Amino acid sequence: MDFRQKLHRILIALNAVCSGLTRHKQKRKTNSPKKNNVLIVFQQLFGDAVILQNSLEEYTKIFQKSEGHNITLLCRPSVARFMQATLELPDDIKVETVDFRKFLEDFWYYRQIVKKYEGIVDILIVPGTSLSAEIFAASSDASRKIGLIRCFDVKKPFAMAVFSRIAYTETVRPAKEDMMLQRHGLLLDYLGASGFKAGLPVLKRKERIIHENHYCVICPGASKKEKCWPIENFARVIDFMTETYDMNIHLCGGSDEKEYETKILALVRCPERVKSHIGKTSYSDWSAIVQHADLIVGNDSGTMHLAAAGRRKAVCIAGVYDKNQFFPYKTDKPEERELLPITISRDMPCQWCRTIGYDAGYGNNACKKRIHENKCALCIDHISADEVIWTIEEIMQGDQYS
Repeated sequence: MDFRQKLHRILIALNAVCSGLTRHKQKRKTNSPKKNNVLIVFQQLFGDAVILQNSLEEYTKIFQKSEGHNITLLCRPSVARFMQATLELPDDIKVETVDFRKFLEDFWYYRQIVKKYEGIVDILIVPGTSLSAEIFAASSDASRKIGLIRCFDVKKPFAMAVFSRIAYTETVRPAKEDMMLQRHGLLLDYLGASGFKAGLPVLKRKERIIHENHYCVICPGASKKEKCWPIENFARVIDFMTETYDMNIHLCGGSDEKEYETKILALVRCPERVKSHIGKTSYSDWSAIVQHADLIVGNDSGTMHLAAAGRRKAVCIAGVYDKNQFFPYKTDKPEERELLPITISRDMPCQWCRTIGYDAGYGNNACKKRIHENKCALCIDHISADEVIWTIEEIMQGDQYS
């Protein structure tokens, strides 16, 4: 990070702290009247967007348009495009975009965004915390600022610990066992929902674009390197799938994950059976590939959340840095439970490290060193290829693919 970036971050933090402290005190002194403009600040990524979808319709019931409410969902430009291409979204929610990374790094852009929503937001809702969302909330002059916070108070970094305490006028804290679907339900209950039950998200149905009788999707990447199971393990799984079930393998991932394609093709015994779509598909086609797969295997990623929403057989390799929050899936609808991805994880004494310390590896120096070297977290590394293969065999029993 150069001097200019550091200076901008300092200016943003100081401005947000001053705004947050001043407005936090003001809100305690006044009882605001009922307001109508609702802004949902959603700074998260594709997988988080899939999980959020199930709760969006409920917001339109709580804040009804017929009663004068206007709901806006504020998200990243790429997430907005992804959601509009792949998910069923309520007509009564307007989608707007902001570059949350630039929001944290460019003071003038930060001021532009804060100014844009100044004086027009009455209720601000953050259904999943992060530094950018909490700086946004701290800087907002909304009458009510409601945050779905973490199950533990953040201890480090210092900036996150500060903003998590001054960003909101009201907070909802989940239990550590609650999966994100249920956490959204807790927030909705707090806002006045009646009888909401967390269920699987709903995808826009896509036509088949892979014209093969049976195939397997492998997702070797994720939003962060620390979440990525070693490539040599994926290569072993691919060899097992092609030899045991005679399936072609289709790789999915973003354009910044091309390295995984190269490494996998160099390691597998039959590279001609591996078809890569990494960085080559639209959001719509990505969803279509997943929706018609016989099995999806991968890291905690957007692909695995699409698999869950598409009710496909899936095996997810997940860490315990924020244990239970994203995987394993849990719903409040018993009939959906047999459709959920099978999650493989390894408990460790340092679990929930990312929940407590904001970054994975908190409290475990050996793990932190690995992550600094762009390797996966220890809890991911401890999961063996044999364990994943055994799980695949169990869930594929009874299917006639070989």
